[in-house]
Amino acid sequence: MKKRIYLYLFPIIFSLSLTSCYKDPGEVSFEVSDIEDNYEIHSDLQIGLLKDEDPNHYCVYYNDILGVSSLSEPNKIDLEYSLKSDNGSEAKSVNVLVSKNQDMSNPMVFEGKDNHALIYNFEINTTYYYQLQATYISNFKSEIKSFYVKSDAPRNLYVEGVENVRDLGGWNIGEGKIYKQGLIYRTAQFNHGDSKNKYNNYVSAPTELGLKVLKEDLKIKTDIDLRKNKAVFNYDEVVGITSSPLGDDVNYVSAPMQYGGKNVIALAENKDSLELFFNTLADEANYPIAFHCLRGTDRTGALAYVLGALVGMSPEDLYLDYLFSNFGKIGSLVYTSSIAGLYVRGIEQSEGDTYSMKTRNYLKSYIDISDETLDKIIDILTD
Repeated sequence: MKKRIYLYLFPIIFSLSLTSCYKDPGEVSFEVSDIEDNYEIHSDLQIGLLKDEDPNHYCVYYNDILGVSSLSEPNKIDLEYSLKSDNGSEAKSVNVLVSKNQDMSNPMVFEGKDNHALIYNFEINTTYYYQLQATYISNFKSEIKSFYVKSDAPRNLYVEGVENVRDLGGWNIGEGKIYKQGLIYRTAQFNHGDSKNKYNNYVSAPTELGLKVLKEDLKIKTDIDLRKNKAVFNYDEVVGITSSPLGDDVNYVSAPMQYGGKNVIALAENKDSLELFFNTLADEANYPIAFHCLRGTDRTGALAYVLGALVGMSPEDLYLDYLFSNFGKIGSLVYTSSIAGLYVRGIEQSEGDTYSMKTRNYLKSYIDISDETLDKIIDILTD
């Protein structure tokens, strides 16, 4: 009988101990540090590339650290805070809520610990609002403060475990229009790929925190995988997966493509996958979208380039975005010469009064895609 008594009493005693630890704190006071306006997301090294008159030379100058080090993440804000309750009780958890909306709707949530919280992954040229949330038995919130992010594109991102991640949006595309942020992202792979590929050692897979960023902060709905699979190429880069490593609730689109220093847009064996890629982008219900190959530079870089050209980016900005991959741990450097003789030359030699129109005609010469589909993509991605 004694054993039974102890078994029944233990949960009750444990529950009472939790209640005593996290009792009603009474009034809670907060002190949260201010964040200066015009916050810069890029590191000094990244700014150097974006401002250099010869970005290729910049990559050569830093070739001892570029391509082999993880240098692509944005600056993080180390937010300091303190809080006190009337009776000295401790909060169960402290989080910093960061939102683009003044009413704090749809916030990114960052965990606070030891009176500090790292917050990051802001859209450029955007005002953000933030406040502290302390959880006792109920939630208590600080006053709302704000700051402005003032940076040039690209919007590089930190996704723990994944290299070479950035938003394709944020660029000015002329005529007062911009490439929208928060809709389409380029990345490296989301799971460990083919161990025989030399670049597999330089890319990984999202950690638990990385998954949280991809699914809760970036809200990825569609994962377009450009890596080869056995069904199409009799070669398994994806290691047998048939659904997204981000979860079953993420739409997985397998669009395997050939690569290897070739013009991936012009290869006949890539035609079906290219059509699938652009048709996926033409459906607004699929956004936000992430697309990737293995290290996120070759096949991913080609599609990022032609997509940016289609929506109106300049060749100079397209080259900058391409070279920004060198800040990721990608195994070897890329230069503009790597692509100048491939799809870049193909676009330049195509008919059209603008770079966008040349790109449109270039794509239509290799894949079956309508002007209506391309117009829909441009309409979704530009503002």
